Amino acid sequence: MQKDSRDKAAKGQTVAVGQFIKDVLAQHPSFASRPLGDWKELVGESVARHCLPRSLKNGCLVIVARDSVWKHHLEMHKEALIQRINALWGRRVIEEIRIRVGEIDEASEDLDANYRKLQKVAPKKVRKKARRPPLRKLTEAEKQLIASLPDKELRAIGEKLLRLVPEDPEAS
Repeated sequence: MQKDSRDKAAKGQTVAVGQFIKDVLAQHPSFASRPLGDWKELVGESVARHCLPRSLKNGCLVIVARDSVWKHHLEMHKEALIQRINALWGRRVIEEIRIRVGEIDEASEDLDANYRKLQKVAPKKVRKKARRPPLRKLTEAEKQLIASLPDKELRAIGEKLLRLVPEDPEAS
């Protein structure tokens, strides 16, 4: 009983520590779900329809623009965008922005791959050791049977097997 309660307490502590680590990492931009905040509020709705952030890694934000016109528009406002994002976090999170032309589809809200990996982390399951049934004492008839076996190894195996067989409750 005591061991079960200790196992439950340890499991509860593991979950609590895991949640604490997730909370701390979520405050860091590299692990935040949306490190840029709301993209539409950051760049404006018209720009957000034609340009989407793709990744944020090592201070480099990669943005995909629908065509070269929108790419040029973002290139012209790159510094202002860096300042706006860094002001949001209160420190220098974005060092550079790279803009590429590509297809714009519904992007995942989770911009950073580190955040997606963090969400997949699950607490490890603790396996309980299987309890062996207690070995029983051999009856006199079983002892005589084992003693009659000619081979020493066969006697040892026979004794082990007979000890594992549960007692017959009707024989008692």
